[in-house]
Amino acid sequence: MHGQIARALEERFADIVASQPEMVAHHYSEAGLVESAIDYWLKAGQQAARRSANAEALNHLAHGLELLPNIRDPMLRNKSELLLQTSLGHSLRAIKGWSIDSVRHAYTRALELCKEGGFDEHTLPAVFGLWTWHFLRAALDEAQALAEHLVNTAEGADDSVLKVLAHQALGFTLFANGKFVAAHAALERSISMCEDSKAAAYLDLSAQDPRVHVRLYDGMALWFLGYPDQALRICDEARRYADSSQHPFSEAMSRTISLRVHQFRGEAAVVAREAKAAIALCEEHGFVHYLAMALILRGWAITQQGEFENGIAEIQEGLEKERATDALLLELYTLGLLADACIKNERYGQAFDFLAQAQLRLDEQNSGRFYAAEIYRLLGETVSAITPRSGSGGALFL
Repeated sequence: MHGQIARALEERFADIVASQPEMVAHHYSEAGLVESAIDYWLKAGQQAARRSANAEALNHLAHGLELLPNIRDPMLRNKSELLLQTSLGHSLRAIKGWSIDSVRHAYTRALELCKEGGFDEHTLPAVFGLWTWHFLRAALDEAQALAEHLVNTAEGADDSVLKVLAHQALGFTLFANGKFVAAHAALERSISMCEDSKAAAYLDLSAQDPRVHVRLYDGMALWFLGYPDQALRICDEARRYADSSQHPFSEAMSRTISLRVHQFRGEAAVVAREAKAAIALCEEHGFVHYLAMALILRGWAITQQGEFENGIAEIQEGLEKERATDALLLELYTLGLLADACIKNERYGQAFDFLAQAQLRLDEQNSGRFYAAEIYRLLGETVSAITPRSGSGGALFL
C-alpha cells in the first residue's frame, strides 16, 4: 500500500521529484514512508554532490542515515546504508579532506556491507574510495595493493568505467613512488578508455572526473620524464574538460594541479597569477585539500618574486592545512618548495632545516618519493652555495 501511494505521488509531482528530491524526501519522512524517504534523501545528496554542494549533500545523507533503523528488512536496510555511506565518503572527501578518518570509516563500512550482503556491483566505489584515502596519506604499500586489486578485478569484468578507474589508481600510485615510466603507461591506458558519455557515471562512482584528473597526473609524469611542453598540453586538455563539465570540484582540481607543472617549470609569474583564482574557487566551495595546495604554490611564487616572509608564511599555512587532514603525500614536495624559496633568498641555514625534515620523510615507509631527486638536487645546491663561505658545508649531510 505504501509503495502504491509513493508511486502515485511521484507521478503527480514529477517535476518536483526531479528538481527537488529533498522536498520529496521530507514529505515521505513526515508521512512515515521510510524506504521512499531514504531513497530520496540519497538522490538529494547525490544531486547536490554533482554540483559540488557537498555541505548540503552531507545534510541530506545524514537524514537518510537517521531513518535506517526504521527499515525492518535487514537486506534492504544494509543496501540502503551501503549507498548512503559511499555517497557520504565522496562528499566528506571533497570538503573535509581526502584522508580524514571519517572518510575511511564511510568507505570501510560500505565495503563491509558489500561483503555481508553480496552486493558485488557496489564494491568499486568503496574500494576506490579506500584507495584514495591511503594514497593521500602516503600509505603507498596499501594504496598499491588496492590499485592492483582494482586492476585485477577490471581485467575480468566487462566494465569500461572500472577499467578507467583501476588504471588511474595504479598510475597515480606508481607516480607517487617515483616510477614515472610505468605511471605514464598506466595513465595513458586510463585516458584511452575514457568516454565522454560516461562522465556522470565517473562522478557518481568515484566523486571525480578521470578525464580531468588522470590528464593532470600524466602532465606531471611527462614533466619528470623530460617532456615539459607535452606536460602543459595535456594539462590544457584537462582544463578544457573541467571547464565544459561545469563541475566546480573538477575545475578546482584542474586549476590547482596544473599549477604544479608550472611550478616544476619555474614559472613563478604564471603560478602567482593563476593561484589567486584557484584559491577563490576553493574557498567558495570549501575544497580544503586543493585550497591548501593552491596556498602552497602561491606562497612559493611570492618568494620567487621577492616577498620572502609573506611567501614562506603562506606555504606553511597550506602545509598545516594538509597536515590537519593527515594528507602526507605532498609533504616532501612542500618541504622542497620551502627549501627552494630559502635558497632563492640566500637563507641557506633555513634551507638546510627544511631539507633535513625532507630527508627524515624520505627515510619513512609512508612517503611519496616523486620529488626525491629534486630534494637531493636542492641539497647539493645549498651545499655548493655555502661551501666557499664556511669551508665545511660539504660535510653537513655526509
